[in-house]
Amino acid sequence: MYRAILAILLSVSLVSCFKENDFVIKPIPIPQTKIPYSIYEYQTYFSLNDSKIIAHSNYADWDIGFESTESGYHIILNSSRFMYAGNTGVTNFNGITTNIADTMIFDRSSGNLDSTAIGDWADFSDVQNPIFYQKVYIINRGVDENGTSYGFKKIIFEKLENNTYYIHFANLDNTDEHFFQVPKDPSRNFVQFSFENGGNLNTQQPDKELWDFNLTKYTTILYDNNNAPTPYMVRGALINSGISVAKDTITPFESISFENISNYTFSSKQDAIGYDWKTYKNDNYIVKLNYSYIIKDRSNNYYKLRFTDFYNSIDTDPNFGEKGYLSFQFEKLDYVK
Repeated sequence: MYRAILAILLSVSLVSCFKENDFVIKPIPIPQTKIPYSIYEYQTYFSLNDSKIIAHSNYADWDIGFESTESGYHIILNSSRFMYAGNTGVTNFNGITTNIADTMIFDRSSGNLDSTAIGDWADFSDVQNPIFYQKVYIINRGVDENGTSYGFKKIIFEKLENNTYYIHFANLDNTDEHFFQVPKDPSRNFVQFSFENGGNLNTQQPDKELWDFNLTKYTTILYDNNNAPTPYMVRGALINSGISVAKDTITPFESISFENISNYTFSSKQDAIGYDWKTYKNDNYIVKLNYSYIIKDRSNNYYKLRFTDFYNSIDTDPNFGEKGYLSFQFEKLDYVK
Protein backbone atom coordinates (compact mmCIF):
# COMPACT_ATOMS: atom_id res chain seq x y z
CA MET A 1 0.00 0.00 0.00
CA TYR A 2 2.80 2.41 0.91
CA ARG A 3 4.57 1.79 -2.37
CA ALA A 4 1.38 2.40 -4.36
CA ILE A 5 0.75 5.70 -2.60
CA LEU A 6 4.39 6.73 -3.16
CA ALA A 7 4.15 5.96 -6.89
CA ILE A 8 1.04 8.11 -7.21
CA LEU A 9 2.67 10.99 -5.33
CA LEU A 10 5.80 10.79 -7.52
CA SER A 11 3.79 10.82 -10.73
CA VAL A 12 1.83 13.88 -9.59
CA SER A 13 5.01 15.71 -8.58
CA LEU A 14 6.69 14.92 -11.92
CA VAL A 15 3.72 16.21 -13.90
CA SER A 16 3.71 19.41 -11.84
CA CYS A 17 7.31 20.08 -12.88
CA PHE A 18 6.18 20.80 -16.48
CA LYS A 19 4.43 23.96 -17.60
CA GLU A 20 1.10 23.55 -19.33
CA ASN A 21 2.51 24.98 -22.59
CA ASP A 22 5.14 22.23 -22.72
CA PHE A 23 2.42 19.84 -23.81
CA VAL A 24 1.37 22.00 -26.82
CA ILE A 25 2.68 20.51 -30.07
CA LYS A 26 3.91 23.42 -32.16
CA PRO A 27 3.57 23.12 -35.95
CA ILE A 28 6.75 22.46 -37.89
CA PRO A 29 7.66 25.57 -39.93
CA ILE A 30 7.10 25.17 -43.67
CA PRO A 31 10.50 25.41 -45.40
CA GLN A 32 11.14 27.95 -48.14
CA THR A 33 11.83 26.88 -51.70
CA LYS A 34 14.46 29.16 -53.18
CA ILE A 35 14.74 29.40 -56.96
CA PRO A 36 18.37 29.89 -58.11
CA TYR A 37 17.40 31.27 -61.54
CA SER A 38 16.48 34.91 -62.18
CA ILE A 39 12.95 35.51 -63.40
CA TYR A 40 14.41 38.34 -65.50
CA GLU A 41 16.47 35.84 -67.50
CA TYR A 42 14.82 32.43 -67.25
CA GLN A 43 11.53 30.59 -67.48
CA THR A 44 11.49 28.06 -64.63
CA TYR A 45 9.02 25.15 -64.54
CA PHE A 46 8.16 23.78 -61.09
CA SER A 47 6.37 20.64 -59.87
CA LEU A 48 4.62 20.75 -56.49
CA ASN A 49 4.20 16.99 -56.31
CA ASP A 50 7.91 16.42 -56.89
CA SER A 51 8.95 19.52 -54.93
CA LYS A 52 11.51 20.45 -57.55
CA ILE A 53 12.38 22.43 -60.64
CA ILE A 54 11.55 20.37 -63.73
CA ALA A 55 13.33 22.56 -66.28
CA HIS A 56 14.57 26.06 -66.94
CA SER A 57 15.57 27.91 -70.11
CA ASN A 58 16.32 31.43 -71.25
CA TYR A 59 13.12 33.36 -71.89
CA ALA A 60 14.36 34.55 -75.31
CA ASP A 61 15.08 31.10 -76.76
CA TRP A 62 11.77 30.82 -78.63
CA ASP A 63 9.36 33.05 -80.57
CA ILE A 64 6.15 31.18 -81.41
CA GLY A 65 4.28 28.26 -79.85
CA PHE A 66 2.24 25.82 -81.96
CA GLU A 67 -0.61 24.02 -80.20
CA SER A 68 0.07 20.29 -79.98
CA THR A 69 -3.20 18.71 -78.88
CA GLU A 70 -4.74 16.34 -81.42
CA SER A 71 -7.32 18.85 -82.63
CA GLY A 72 -5.36 21.99 -81.69
CA TYR A 73 -4.41 24.63 -84.24
CA HIS A 74 -3.79 27.79 -82.20
CA ILE A 75 -0.54 29.73 -82.39
CA ILE A 76 0.82 31.82 -79.53
CA LEU A 77 3.59 34.39 -79.11
CA ASN A 78 6.33 34.35 -76.49
CA SER A 79 4.91 37.10 -74.28
CA SER A 80 8.04 37.15 -72.11
CA ARG A 81 9.67 39.00 -75.03
CA PHE A 82 6.88 41.61 -75.30
CA MET A 83 5.96 40.21 -78.72
CA TYR A 84 2.97 41.26 -80.76
CA ALA A 85 1.67 40.55 -84.26
CA GLY A 86 -0.83 41.53 -86.92
CA ASN A 87 -2.51 40.20 -90.02
CA THR A 88 -1.80 42.27 -93.18
CA GLY A 89 -4.77 40.73 -94.96
CA VAL A 90 -2.50 40.22 -97.99
CA THR A 91 -1.31 36.95 -99.55
CA ASN A 92 1.54 38.47 -101.62
CA PHE A 93 4.51 37.46 -99.45
CA ASN A 94 7.21 39.39 -101.35
CA GLY A 95 5.01 42.47 -101.61
CA ILE A 96 4.98 43.07 -97.85
CA THR A 97 8.07 45.12 -96.97
CA THR A 98 6.95 47.25 -94.01
CA ASN A 99 6.02 46.45 -90.43
CA ILE A 100 2.50 47.80 -90.81
CA ALA A 101 -0.59 45.64 -90.36
CA ASP A 102 -4.16 46.78 -89.80
CA THR A 103 -4.08 45.70 -86.16
CA MET A 104 -0.99 44.75 -84.15
CA ILE A 105 -2.00 43.12 -80.87
CA PHE A 106 -0.68 41.09 -77.96
CA ASP A 107 -1.82 37.68 -76.74
CA ARG A 108 -4.02 37.76 -73.64
CA SER A 109 -2.14 36.83 -70.45
CA SER A 110 -5.17 34.76 -69.40
CA GLY A 111 -4.10 32.19 -71.98
CA ASN A 112 -7.46 32.36 -73.75
CA LEU A 113 -6.75 30.73 -77.12
CA ASP A 114 -9.66 32.56 -78.70
CA SER A 115 -7.86 35.85 -78.05
CA THR A 116 -4.43 35.42 -79.62
CA ALA A 117 -2.65 37.90 -81.86
CA ILE A 118 -2.44 35.36 -84.68
CA GLY A 119 -6.10 34.48 -84.30
CA ASP A 120 -7.95 32.55 -86.99
CA TRP A 121 -5.19 31.97 -89.51
CA ALA A 122 -7.34 29.24 -91.09
CA ASP A 123 -10.92 27.98 -91.01
CA PHE A 124 -11.15 24.60 -89.28
CA SER A 125 -14.93 24.42 -89.05
CA ASP A 126 -14.79 21.50 -91.51
CA VAL A 127 -12.07 19.35 -90.00
CA GLN A 128 -11.77 17.21 -93.12
CA ASN A 129 -11.46 20.20 -95.45
CA PRO A 130 -9.93 23.17 -93.62
CA ILE A 131 -9.47 26.43 -95.50
CA PHE A 132 -6.00 27.97 -95.23
CA TYR A 133 -6.08 31.71 -95.80
CA GLN A 134 -2.28 32.03 -96.22
CA LYS A 135 -2.27 35.70 -95.25
CA VAL A 136 1.00 37.43 -94.39
CA TYR A 137 1.46 38.24 -90.71
CA ILE A 138 3.90 40.77 -89.29
CA ILE A 139 5.66 39.56 -86.15
CA ASN A 140 7.29 42.05 -83.79
CA ARG A 141 9.81 39.81 -82.01
CA GLY A 142 9.84 42.02 -78.94
CA VAL A 143 12.69 43.39 -76.88
CA ASP A 144 15.35 42.12 -74.50
CA GLU A 145 15.73 43.11 -70.85
CA ASN A 146 17.53 46.31 -71.91
CA GLY A 147 14.80 47.30 -74.34
CA THR A 148 16.80 46.40 -77.47
CA SER A 149 14.54 45.21 -80.29
CA TYR A 150 14.76 41.68 -81.68
CA GLY A 151 13.39 43.03 -84.97
CA PHE A 152 10.55 41.97 -87.23
CA LYS A 153 9.64 38.94 -89.31
CA LYS A 154 6.89 38.33 -91.82
CA ILE A 155 5.32 34.90 -91.95
CA ILE A 156 2.64 32.85 -93.68
CA PHE A 157 1.12 29.92 -91.84
CA GLU A 158 0.63 27.82 -94.95
CA LYS A 159 -1.19 24.78 -93.61
CA LEU A 160 -1.60 22.18 -90.88
CA GLU A 161 -1.40 18.73 -92.38
CA ASN A 162 -0.68 15.31 -90.86
CA ASN A 163 -0.11 16.96 -87.47
CA THR A 164 2.56 19.23 -88.95
CA TYR A 165 2.49 23.01 -89.35
CA TYR A 166 4.00 24.41 -92.55
CA ILE A 167 5.33 27.97 -92.38
CA HIS A 168 7.13 30.43 -94.68
CA PHE A 169 9.02 33.37 -93.17
CA ALA A 170 11.61 36.05 -93.91
CA ASN A 171 12.87 39.47 -92.94
CA LEU A 172 10.73 42.37 -94.15
CA ASP A 173 13.22 43.06 -96.97
CA ASN A 174 12.80 39.45 -98.17
CA THR A 175 16.23 38.38 -96.96
CA ASP A 176 16.77 35.28 -94.82
CA GLU A 177 13.77 33.54 -96.39
CA HIS A 178 12.92 30.04 -95.19
CA PHE A 179 10.29 27.32 -95.31
CA PHE A 180 9.94 25.24 -92.17
CA GLN A 181 7.89 22.37 -90.80
CA VAL A 182 6.83 22.14 -87.16
CA PRO A 183 5.54 18.70 -86.13
CA LYS A 184 3.16 18.46 -83.18
CA ASP A 185 4.43 16.85 -80.00
CA PRO A 186 1.45 15.53 -77.98
CA SER A 187 3.55 15.36 -74.80
CA ARG A 188 3.66 19.17 -74.73
CA ASN A 189 1.04 21.91 -74.76
CA PHE A 190 2.88 23.84 -77.48
CA VAL A 191 5.90 23.20 -79.66
CA GLN A 192 8.20 26.18 -79.27
CA PHE A 193 9.73 27.56 -82.47
CA SER A 194 12.56 30.08 -82.89
CA PHE A 195 13.31 32.16 -85.99
CA GLU A 196 17.04 31.98 -85.25
CA ASN A 197 19.39 30.24 -87.71
CA GLY A 198 16.72 29.70 -90.31
CA GLY A 199 14.31 28.26 -87.75
CA ASN A 200 14.86 25.75 -84.97
CA LEU A 201 13.09 23.76 -82.26
CA ASN A 202 16.05 23.71 -79.87
CA THR A 203 14.19 24.90 -76.76
CA GLN A 204 11.02 23.19 -75.56
CA GLN A 205 8.79 23.44 -72.49
CA PRO A 206 8.83 20.23 -70.44
CA ASP A 207 6.30 17.40 -70.71
CA LYS A 208 2.90 18.87 -69.82
CA GLU A 209 2.28 16.15 -67.21
CA LEU A 210 5.39 17.09 -65.22
CA TRP A 211 4.94 20.73 -64.16
CA ASP A 212 2.40 22.94 -62.39
CA PHE A 213 3.54 26.51 -62.97
CA ASN A 214 6.14 28.53 -64.83
CA LEU A 215 8.00 31.39 -63.14
CA THR A 216 8.54 33.93 -65.88
CA LYS A 217 8.08 37.47 -67.06
CA TYR A 218 5.13 38.00 -69.39
CA THR A 219 3.06 40.67 -71.07
CA THR A 220 -0.30 41.73 -69.66
CA ILE A 221 -2.66 44.67 -70.00
CA LEU A 222 -2.70 47.22 -67.16
CA TYR A 223 -4.55 50.51 -66.92
CA ASP A 224 -2.65 53.79 -66.68
CA ASN A 225 -3.62 56.90 -64.70
CA ASN A 226 -6.09 57.83 -67.44
CA ASN A 227 -7.67 54.36 -67.30
CA ALA A 228 -6.28 53.53 -70.73
CA PRO A 229 -5.38 49.86 -71.34
CA THR A 230 -1.61 49.59 -71.73
CA PRO A 231 0.59 46.55 -72.49
CA TYR A 232 3.09 46.06 -69.68
CA MET A 233 5.81 43.57 -68.78
CA VAL A 234 5.34 41.88 -65.40
CA ARG A 235 7.06 39.07 -63.47
CA GLY A 236 5.17 36.25 -61.85
CA ALA A 237 3.76 32.74 -62.31
CA LEU A 238 1.72 31.24 -65.14
CA ILE A 239 -0.04 27.93 -64.48
CA ASN A 240 -0.04 24.84 -66.68
CA SER A 241 -3.17 23.64 -68.47
CA GLY A 242 -5.16 21.32 -66.23
CA ILE A 243 -4.21 23.34 -63.13
CA SER A 244 -6.63 25.62 -61.27
CA VAL A 245 -6.02 28.22 -58.56
CA ALA A 246 -7.89 30.11 -55.87
CA LYS A 247 -6.54 33.16 -54.04
CA ASP A 248 -6.95 33.92 -50.34
CA THR A 249 -5.82 37.28 -48.94
CA ILE A 250 -7.63 36.99 -45.60
CA THR A 251 -6.93 33.62 -43.97
CA PRO A 252 -3.48 33.31 -42.34
CA PHE A 253 -1.33 30.98 -44.43
CA GLU A 254 -0.81 28.58 -41.52
CA SER A 255 -4.58 28.26 -41.02
CA ILE A 256 -5.48 27.25 -44.57
CA SER A 257 -6.44 23.57 -44.54
CA PHE A 258 -8.15 20.97 -46.67
CA GLU A 259 -11.39 21.65 -44.81
CA ASN A 260 -11.40 25.16 -46.35
CA ILE A 261 -11.42 23.94 -49.95
CA SER A 262 -15.18 24.18 -50.51
CA ASN A 263 -15.05 27.89 -49.64
CA TYR A 264 -12.90 28.77 -52.63
CA THR A 265 -13.63 29.60 -56.25
CA PHE A 266 -10.98 28.24 -58.59
CA SER A 267 -9.78 29.67 -61.89
CA SER A 268 -7.93 27.92 -64.71
CA LYS A 269 -6.78 31.16 -66.33
CA GLN A 270 -3.09 31.01 -67.13
CA ASP A 271 -2.39 34.09 -65.00
CA ALA A 272 -4.52 32.98 -62.01
CA ILE A 273 -1.43 33.33 -59.79
CA GLY A 274 0.06 36.14 -61.82
CA TYR A 275 2.25 38.95 -60.54
CA ASP A 276 0.32 40.98 -57.95
CA TRP A 277 1.58 39.04 -54.90
CA LYS A 278 4.19 41.77 -54.66
CA THR A 279 4.23 45.55 -54.76
CA TYR A 280 6.84 48.07 -55.89
CA LYS A 281 7.59 50.95 -53.58
CA ASN A 282 10.59 53.25 -53.10
CA ASP A 283 12.59 51.35 -55.72
CA ASN A 284 12.04 48.08 -53.87
CA TYR A 285 9.84 45.00 -54.30
CA ILE A 286 7.84 43.93 -51.24
CA VAL A 287 6.11 40.55 -51.13
CA LYS A 288 2.54 40.48 -49.82
CA LEU A 289 2.73 37.69 -47.27
CA ASN A 290 -1.06 37.69 -46.85
CA TYR A 291 -1.50 36.52 -50.47
CA SER A 292 -1.96 32.76 -50.46
CA TYR A 293 -2.78 30.54 -53.42
CA ILE A 294 -4.62 27.21 -53.25
CA ILE A 295 -3.56 25.10 -56.22
CA LYS A 296 -5.36 22.04 -57.58
CA ASP A 297 -3.08 19.90 -59.75
CA ARG A 298 -3.84 17.45 -62.57
CA SER A 299 -4.24 14.59 -60.06
CA ASN A 300 -6.76 16.52 -57.93
CA ASN A 301 -4.23 17.15 -55.17
CA TYR A 302 -4.44 20.47 -53.35
CA TYR A 303 -1.57 22.66 -52.19
CA LYS A 304 -1.29 26.01 -50.50
CA LEU A 305 1.47 28.38 -51.59
CA ARG A 306 2.68 31.86 -50.83
CA PHE A 307 5.67 33.83 -52.06
CA THR A 308 8.13 34.97 -49.41
CA ASP A 309 10.90 36.84 -51.23
CA PHE A 310 11.72 38.52 -54.53
CA TYR A 311 15.42 38.83 -53.76
CA ASN A 312 18.06 36.12 -53.76
CA SER A 313 18.30 34.74 -50.22
CA ILE A 314 20.70 31.89 -51.00
CA ASP A 315 23.70 33.04 -48.98
CA THR A 316 26.15 30.83 -50.91
CA ASP A 317 24.99 32.15 -54.29
CA PRO A 318 27.19 34.79 -55.99
CA ASN A 319 23.97 36.64 -56.89
CA PHE A 320 22.87 36.86 -53.24
CA GLY A 321 20.65 39.91 -52.66
CA GLU A 322 19.81 40.49 -56.33
CA LYS A 323 16.19 40.96 -57.38
CA GLY A 324 14.28 38.40 -59.42
CA TYR A 325 15.21 35.27 -57.48
CA LEU A 326 11.91 34.07 -56.04
CA SER A 327 11.29 32.17 -52.81
CA PHE A 328 8.03 30.60 -51.72
CA GLN A 329 6.47 28.22 -49.23
CA PHE A 330 4.05 25.46 -50.14
CA GLU A 331 2.41 22.50 -48.46
CA LYS A 332 0.10 19.73 -49.61
CA LEU A 333 -3.37 19.90 -48.08
CA ASP A 334 -4.51 16.48 -46.90
CA TYR A 335 -7.87 15.42 -45.57
CA VAL A 336 -7.69 14.80 -41.83
CA LYS A 337 -10.11 12.18 -40.47
